[in-house]
Amino acid sequence: MPAAARLPGAAAGAARHASAAPRPVAVRALCGAGAGQLRLPRPDQALGVPAAAQRRRAAPAPPATQQSPGGRRVAARAAPPEALAALAGLQALPNWDWICAALAAVCAFVWVKMFDGLAAAGRLDKKLSRKLVHITAGPLFMLTWIFFSEQPQARFIAALVPSINLVRLLAVGSGALPDPGLVASVSRSGDRGELLKGPLYYVIILISVTLLFWRVNPAGLITVAMMAGGDGVADVAGRRWGGAPGCGGALPWNGSKSWAGSAGMFVAGLAMAGGFFALFCAAGYFECWPLAAVAPYLVAVCGACTLVESAPINGWFDDNLSVPLVAVGLSLALLPLAASAAAGCALHAPALQMLHLG
Repeated sequence: MPAAARLPGAAAGAARHASAAPRPVAVRALCGAGAGQLRLPRPDQALGVPAAAQRRRAAPAPPATQQSPGGRRVAARAAPPEALAALAGLQALPNWDWICAALAAVCAFVWVKMFDGLAAAGRLDKKLSRKLVHITAGPLFMLTWIFFSEQPQARFIAALVPSINLVRLLAVGSGALPDPGLVASVSRSGDRGELLKGPLYYVIILISVTLLFWRVNPAGLITVAMMAGGDGVADVAGRRWGGAPGCGGALPWNGSKSWAGSAGMFVAGLAMAGGFFALFCAAGYFECWPLAAVAPYLVAVCGACTLVESAPINGWFDDNLSVPLVAVGLSLALLPLAASAAAGCALHAPALQMLHLG
């Protein structure tokens, strides 16, 4: 993508947003004409200035559709230039990333306290309240990623938001800091030791995907969608409809799980992953691949995560670890295939070498 001269301050951000839609490197341009090889940007490239900064430098606006090397028409969708220009103006403000992190931390605290208050007042079941926090906390945090700047330190500042919860869980779970309210709202049995298991793993995953994937690789979004939206809805749907007539009852390989819960996880995880993919695509961070090219691979990832969540391994391998690990591994393996399908070129190198961490 050709780069134009940088402009100072908000004018530069507005020019970048208004003139570049979409901003990311187009996968169709990464297909080698000779070998038919597809290469995707590595998720760690945004740790330095080039990957993040170059993506949002000025470039000629692409047509509504472009012809891929394989002859397919690939749509180039993006958010309205006015909205992107306004966002760029905010991102150029001094200390903007710190402002975003502070607001995200405050909103996260208020969000959790709202559910705690509803549960304490008897307006919301305690188990349902805990699960609603599980379903919404991670995705809401990911929504804030869009507002952070393109500076290389942005992801590290954003990661401080879940890091605050990490420190809090460690302090309360170990007994160093008494907080009966947090224990009551997060744990199932009222044992503070539970904070050092599932809730702690949840926060560690949020920190990890922020630092490793950020807005460069969709694998992070898919991972949180399955861990938060998918796994959380599985419990809610299982409790609500698992034993209802006509809902299939318990799974034959795990009596503590139900067909209703697994169906809820698959549908919710798939919808959330697809929604985040479309949102970050519209914002210009990912290539806008056709739904027909992406959907089969998202279905495969969500199906595998659903199968793992239903397996009788939760007693020794927490869902907040097993589901994200499967989601990350399969996303890294399958997203290059989706990219090649969208670009219309054949894979020449192994898929795992095309979208990797190293």
